[in-house]
Amino acid sequence: MRHAAFPDRVAAAAAAGYSGIGLAVPYYRRLREQGWTGAELRAVLDDHGILAAEAEAIVGFGGPPGPANVPGRPGMVYADHAVERAMVELGEELGVPLVQAVGTFDDRPVDEAVVDSFGKLCDRLAPHGLTVALEFVPYTNIPDVTTAQGVVAAVGRANGALCVDSWHFFRGTADWTALSQVPADRLAMVQVNDGPIRPETEDIRAEAVALRRCLGTGEFATQRLLDLVRPLGDSRPVSVEIYSDALDRLPSTTAARVAAAGIERSDVTLRG
Repeated sequence: MRHAAFPDRVAAAAAAGYSGIGLAVPYYRRLREQGWTGAELRAVLDDHGILAAEAEAIVGFGGPPGPANVPGRPGMVYADHAVERAMVELGEELGVPLVQAVGTFDDRPVDEAVVDSFGKLCDRLAPHGLTVALEFVPYTNIPDVTTAQGVVAAVGRANGALCVDSWHFFRGTADWTALSQVPADRLAMVQVNDGPIRPETEDIRAEAVALRRCLGTGEFATQRLLDLVRPLGDSRPVSVEIYSDALDRLPSTTAARVAAAGIERSDVTLRG
């Protein structure tokens, strides 16, 4: 529901049975530019009993600040302090507890400077009650569970942990052993979706933001993933994150219900 009006998104989520929604910083900024206040946004959430559960994303925290110059991603900025300020606003005004961070869209080494940057990011956001969930993405310099967990372990911050997105796990190395070794207190959240194991096109980045599928309509072993990570903590939020052009073309209420129906159709159990 990337293009839906905020009240429609919240109402659709509530009608489909979700407990919360996620917010992307560009979407939040547009709302503020349209004149929405934090109090007004919070009132809409409260009226429907919906939480603002997560926010995304701080991109390229370990890269040089400034334009990322990534093909197909116009406007992306690395180490953007304006994005951090928006995250703080989301935490203070809407009660968002969790923000996501990803690496740079290249293969630069994850050296001491990158690790130090993640630690400092955690330190800046900790006073605002925010946990930073580091998401591994195959086409970034933090491409897999092992690399991400290495960064989180090296910084040793109480508010630094992992985000596991099933799309990136299965489209990447799908390292079950590494995932099973993540300490319980180092997993912040899980994002679920479905898709074919093999890419459908030559542009895997575009597929990640346009061609994800509802649960039960692809080839991902999502239930195995959830069975593995659930012992790490039942309290960890599970998000249904299906970036899909097909869903975007549907009315908000329909899109939310279709995604929820995918959970039921696939027999995936989100809670023990």
